[in-house]
Amino acid sequence: MKEKGILLPIFSLPSKYGIGDFGYEAYEFIDILSENNIKYWEVLPINECNGLPYSPVSYYALEEDYISLDKLKEQGLIKNVETRPDTDRALYDNFKNKYYKEAYENFEVDEDFRQFVKNKKLVEYAKYANLKKGESEDYYLFVQYILYKQWMELKEYANSKNVYIIGDMPVYPVFDSAETMFHPDCFEMADGKFTFEAGTPPDYFNSKGQKWNSPVYNIENIKKDNYEYMVDRFKYQEKLFDKIRVDYFRGYDSFFKIPIGKTGLEGEYSDGVSYGFFDALFESGEVTPEDLIVEDLGDIRPETIALRDHYGFMRQKIMQYSIDLNTLYDYDNDVENMLAFPGNHDCNTLYGWYKTLSDEYKGKLKEFLRKNGCNDININIGFMEYCKKCTARMVIIMAQDVLGLDETARINLPGTISDKNWTWKLKDFDGFREQIKYF
Repeated sequence: MKEKGILLPIFSLPSKYGIGDFGYEAYEFIDILSENNIKYWEVLPINECNGLPYSPVSYYALEEDYISLDKLKEQGLIKNVETRPDTDRALYDNFKNKYYKEAYENFEVDEDFRQFVKNKKLVEYAKYANLKKGESEDYYLFVQYILYKQWMELKEYANSKNVYIIGDMPVYPVFDSAETMFHPDCFEMADGKFTFEAGTPPDYFNSKGQKWNSPVYNIENIKKDNYEYMVDRFKYQEKLFDKIRVDYFRGYDSFFKIPIGKTGLEGEYSDGVSYGFFDALFESGEVTPEDLIVEDLGDIRPETIALRDHYGFMRQKIMQYSIDLNTLYDYDNDVENMLAFPGNHDCNTLYGWYKTLSDEYKGKLKEFLRKNGCNDININIGFMEYCKKCTARMVIIMAQDVLGLDETARINLPGTISDKNWTWKLKDFDGFREQIKYF
């Protein structure tokens, strides 16, 4: 049976506090999915990240902005809460901090909290945050405790409604992070300084390649303790999510590294953690190959494909790229063990993409939809219908594409720095409720 899902980041949920969070709107969204027999909600990474979801400062700490003030008020930890004007852009401006501090002052430590703060990785994050942001370590542990409790309650509610959460595992932290502060031996360094930056080689879009503001791993050091540093991370994420989408799967086979201060022109590939890591990960039984969906998009080598297929990982495709409008053929449409997106967080919206096509190719796209018995008048409805007919076992569509929004609603434009990246937000669910019936 076809498994359907919606991609909507937490920050994109409607909110009267400037940014989506783990509050009532998230529960309402789950209800909408459940009512329409939609099994999955993909939320992107939810780690503490300074507004850049794929650049975490910790793999254990959650994004502070996602605390629900309504839930804090419900607990009696805060009193009066100021609301904000509605907007279609998420605001990362520390508006909620004064309420967190009020809640911290009113919080009474209990045994549940004492058990929570035994997590050494969260203690590391609290020490890091204390150095970088100035509040006490206990304060940051309290914030993370509230985040964890609110998130797990939300996940439990989703599961009770037969909705399951897909989270994303970013491949690297940023240079300045709790990860690099407390585990420097896991990264390529010399004399206390980073020697390489993660990125990509030059391609059609980037003549000098990309640089990601992230260090690369010291593979030999990570191997020494049977990959414990990375295994623990995946185990923790498995507690947070029902499935994990593994970002940049190519990097687990071989990764591109650029000497500090150089460009992608001077970079080179090195072997990744590969089979040794995944064998160690699955030994415990806490994570299984079925729990992972690997991002095998882009330029990957045969060895990456062999690694993917050895474990039977679910692969991915993007329909905007897989449909050949000259031949009216959808490549990989004979593969069942696949997650298919019309477009994902790094893509243009469907309607935005359609607008970029020439008149000839707009006509061919409509011809492709007609050929497959789908609506050719409304492109977004047509793709929702095609998703249900394609061979892939799982299909996920962005909320923007359910609504038929244009390029101004895209989530991210890779390789750019803009206040439009990672900020698009719904104002309400009215239009979504109506359109989702076509999926």
